[in-house]
Amino acid sequence: MKEYTTISSIETVAEVVIEKSRFIASAIHVDNADQAVEYINAKRKKYFDATHNCYAYIAGDKAKFSDDGEPQGTAGLPMYECIKNNGLDYVCVVVTRYFGGVKLGAGGLVRAYSGSCAEVLKQCDKLQMTDCTRVEVAIDYSLLKPLRKAMELHAIEENVFFEDKVRLVYLFPSVLSNTITDIVTQITLGKGILTVKEQLLAHFSKV
Repeated sequence: MKEYTTISSIETVAEVVIEKSRFIASAIHVDNADQAVEYINAKRKKYFDATHNCYAYIAGDKAKFSDDGEPQGTAGLPMYECIKNNGLDYVCVVVTRYFGGVKLGAGGLVRAYSGSCAEVLKQCDKLQMTDCTRVEVAIDYSLLKPLRKAMELHAIEENVFFEDKVRLVYLFPSVLSNTITDIVTQITLGKGILTVKEQLLAHFSKV
């Protein structure tokens, strides 16, 4: 699985005013190109009275950008380059412009759109999507406390079920698979049952 850095699925908005023109930059995480298109259309509907709604998105092997009536190469491409230069994936940014009566020129437009894009991305929460493994560990009740203590530095406990045995669901970076297996084996003296549920890309943070 290819790891990547993205932004929060909670929308972030930043606004700047340049030579009386308002530039409203909106950014959000998208899972695919279809979601990006939906987001762009929603922004166009919201800012229907704007002069321009320029956009750029990168979603894996899909990417697209638009100047939406601005001179070619002055809006969408600089925004695309901004997302790319920030090392981000699965991101869509729309910059809405309300013209203020002062022309900025090609260079000014490039700076305005790339700057607006950079500002909103700076404010976004960044998420590192890591190759992770989700497992279930079944143990005797007497081993619950020592297992939790041993696992807390390496894995996130997502769920626990109290039945005839305790079943715990853990998420951890896949590179730690051998470490996790060793912990379960040592704590339970080989009696714990570890079952791999799935391997996935996920935001893993112990903070």
